[in-house]
Amino acid sequence: FTIKYNMKQEKAYSVANGIVQEVLNGIRTVTAFNGQKKEQARYTKSLKNVPSIGIKKGFILGCCQAFSNISTGIVFMAALWYGPYLIRTESDKYSAGIFVGIFISCLNVTWCFNQIIPSLEKFADAVSSGSYVFRTIARISKINPFSEDGEKPASLIGNIELRNVHFTYPARPDLPILKGVNMKIPSGKIVAFVGYSGCGKSTVVSLIPRLYDADVGQILLDNHDIRTLNIEWLRSQIGYVGQEPVLFSGTIEDNIRLGKPDATTEEIVEAAKMANAHDFIMKLDDNYKTSAKGQLSGGQKQRVAIARALISKPRILLLDEATSALDNTSEKVVQDALDKTKGGRTTIIIAHRLSTIINADFIIVFDGGRVAEQGTHDQLITQKGLYYELTTQKEEEKAEEKDDNDTFVPNGIGVRMSSVSRMASSHLDDEEQQEVGDDQNPQEMSSTDGSKRKRWPTPFFFKLLKLNSSEKYYLLSGAITSLFFGAVEPVVGLVYSLVFGLLANPDGQKQEIQTRNLALGIVGVYIVAGVLQFISTVSFAKAGEELTMRMRLLSFAAILRREISWFDKDSNSVGSLVTRLATDTTALKSLTGVRIGVLLQSLGAVITALLLAFQSGWKLTLVVLLLTPLLILSGYLQGRTQSKAGHTKSAKSFAQEGGRYAVEAIQDVRTVATLNKEKYFIHKYEEAFNNDYL
Repeated sequence: FTIKYNMKQEKAYSVANGIVQEVLNGIRTVTAFNGQKKEQARYTKSLKNVPSIGIKKGFILGCCQAFSNISTGIVFMAALWYGPYLIRTESDKYSAGIFVGIFISCLNVTWCFNQIIPSLEKFADAVSSGSYVFRTIARISKINPFSEDGEKPASLIGNIELRNVHFTYPARPDLPILKGVNMKIPSGKIVAFVGYSGCGKSTVVSLIPRLYDADVGQILLDNHDIRTLNIEWLRSQIGYVGQEPVLFSGTIEDNIRLGKPDATTEEIVEAAKMANAHDFIMKLDDNYKTSAKGQLSGGQKQRVAIARALISKPRILLLDEATSALDNTSEKVVQDALDKTKGGRTTIIIAHRLSTIINADFIIVFDGGRVAEQGTHDQLITQKGLYYELTTQKEEEKAEEKDDNDTFVPNGIGVRMSSVSRMASSHLDDEEQQEVGDDQNPQEMSSTDGSKRKRWPTPFFFKLLKLNSSEKYYLLSGAITSLFFGAVEPVVGLVYSLVFGLLANPDGQKQEIQTRNLALGIVGVYIVAGVLQFISTVSFAKAGEELTMRMRLLSFAAILRREISWFDKDSNSVGSLVTRLATDTTALKSLTGVRIGVLLQSLGAVITALLLAFQSGWKLTLVVLLLTPLLILSGYLQGRTQSKAGHTKSAKSFAQEGGRYAVEAIQDVRTVATLNKEKYFIHKYEEAFNNDYL
């Protein structure tokens, strides 16, 4: 049952983490439209069932613990009653020594079994998580970039041909995209794909590097079906720049070097010049060492992405709206560079600008998933077909945009956007001032007369208890029952000693009556223990789940009210924040959840044991206590070794760093695939966690 509830919780958390990732990726848009509260509400809704699931899981765990205690009591009752009976009736076979030996052995076995119960929750977590992990690992990829299968031709000319290609995206099986596409793209030419949105241009570009495979038909590269070629080799021959420029964490130099890992500094600079990126890079404070995240405009990112694609001098270059964010001057520089270096390179460009289309050697016009027209610019204009209609429409839109720029934009959109910016800025300023005030509050408070007086900072544990104050009655009941439950084992030990003492009583009838009474007392104690542990587990489960929920919501709200520049830091990347939000808030549950119950149980056991020990014999108790520090030291060393306390020597969390690489790679998997960098990100991910053990 706990496994079932764990799987439900993990499913809810995955949905919530998806919302967090989506919001943080578009944080500028969310902030500009003051959508923080809306996103908080969406995040809250995704988690609304999580506490109740956790409480049900705690209820089941509590029932298991109660059953275990009661069963233990019944076993010991039987042993304590039947053992002395055998000693009295079969004294030739059973003695007090044999009984004590058997009883202690059974006691150790029972104790070992009882240790399994607290681990059931972790076991259930592992099973539910492991089932997903093993399913993921076992899944066989239809297009495996790590496979060594396939041909690796010694040379590549660059002729591309599509024969009767049909394709439908797996996520939209009822909407065919390509419907029998046929085309030939000769080597060394610049070919432009033109057509209305959704006509299949980008889909063809995605099929060439085998991001997808065609449902029907063939795609040939130098008369080789690309499905017969080695995937890694195929993608190493292709440079790709998508509609949205994707840069990864690291410097500008690091990002350009992804296109060619062994590139020299001179090659990086040359590629940047070809993409018209060198000049703006040199104006940055750290030049090529500048972080690629947060400091570049859309056009600058696009130029860096183009430089990354050009540095490897690919035989095939795919540009899917890759110059849409460039101004006319930058586009002309990039276009001239492509013309100068195209020697033998096949280039496919998807663009809407007429200037880019006109410069192409050949133009292919798409309409409704089919090739409608082919030819040069002049030929297609003469035909006065779909291409003529598109170019005429673009010229009219260009004229309208020019008129709009002269009149409407400054008084309309410009005013509105500046107003939105001021609203967002004002909102963030207010939130930031409130946040600063909150941060300063533990250190100093303003008194009514305006003077400031020092105050000791509130201990972290008490801050958590304050956040958990709504569940104070659950915490109180859990604490009290845990303390009393801790007293059970010392009391049971006292009963055992009384039973063992009765074995020396020569009066058989009196021994039988007292042994029976003590055996019944044992089972009564364990029944009470089961009820106490059940209440403790359920109470702390309720408090822990509510605290986790509350901390997740507070943390998410705190992240959303940050200024935009805070998100530009590598330490605050989307991957790091998602990892931090998922793991840190869950870890806090241990302070008011089952773990604190164990601590209080230990405290109750220590207090009760000391009282009984001092009452029985204070001299021996003091002698034993003198050796207690050795036990405490060994426990501390064992705990330090197991938890690797203090292993992180810097503020940077290796788990967050690994999460950052994972989120980047998965989020921008198309770019990772076309760059052939799956192994690179796997290595980075593995390296981040390996550092945790150095």
